[in-house]
Amino acid sequence: MIIRNKAQCTACGVEIESKGQHDFQVHYCEVDPEQRRRWVGDKLLEVPGETTWRFAVDGGRAYIRRVGTGFVDTSEFKDDAA
Repeated sequence: MIIRNKAQCTACGVEIESKGQHDFQVHYCEVDPEQRRRWVGDKLLEVPGETTWRFAVDGGRAYIRRVGTGFVDTSEFKDDAA
């Protein structure tokens, strides 16, 4: 069972968490931007010169979803058998 659905940026240490199903959270890293794209709604658009996204987490306690690179999964789980 998923207790907390979260991931931490390997460049700056910021941790983001998805708290509910379909709660898509995006990390825009200012320390090490890899791409020049930004999420606008459900579309990924090219935006030159802006702070850029690095990774995203989604799913809350329902499922684990990751998009992007440069993160360590720091999610917390509980053993269902316990």
